[in-house]
Amino acid sequence: MKKLIIVCEEKCRTYGDYLAQLISLDDDTEETTVGTKDGEVAAQVWTEKDYNNNAAQMSSNQYVLFVGNSKLIKEKSSHMKAEFSEYGMKYGWLGKQAVLCVEKVVPLKQYDVFLEFALKYQENITALVTKEKNAGKAALPAALAAGALAWFAPIVAAPIATWNVIGISKRNKKIEEQQYNCCTMKFYLDGLSKFLGM
Repeated sequence: MKKLIIVCEEKCRTYGDYLAQLISLDDDTEETTVGTKDGEVAAQVWTEKDYNNNAAQMSSNQYVLFVGNSKLIKEKSSHMKAEFSEYGMKYGWLGKQAVLCVEKVVPLKQYDVFLEFALKYQENITALVTKEKNAGKAALPAALAAGALAWFAPIVAAPIATWNVIGISKRNKKIEEQQYNCCTMKFYLDGLSKFLGM
């Protein structure tokens, strides 16, 4: 049995847990292996703090996957060859260490293409942009109103501008979550067995 430690930056713990759950599934059929062969991989999810506390005792034979985009994870990935890199998502490995991350949020103009790609890996993914496109149209008059009110009082314009920024920030966070979920599923289905040499 192969043992995999999944080290996550704090905000990415959810995706480490997701991968561990996927690994624990009995999802193979007689004809097909889905991801890794059932029962052949044991996974543990650690925080970066857990990793730093235990790194000195870890063998170089230990398989480790780093999830996120923190300073530690960027350092670990600096010499790794990307096995997959599309739509801002990336994973790759060197030896027995791998990295899975979202380097940048998909721009709105590429979102539909990303969504089409993601649907191959997750049937339950929700299209965010259809809602957001309408929100973007509603935000335009608010932005114009902010410009028109700028001469009146900075205190009136500031909340309107902030609402637009918060809307974009919230949308980008949700898109990034979709990217991480998609990348995690793609890694499970297409990359994990290769990384583990199975």
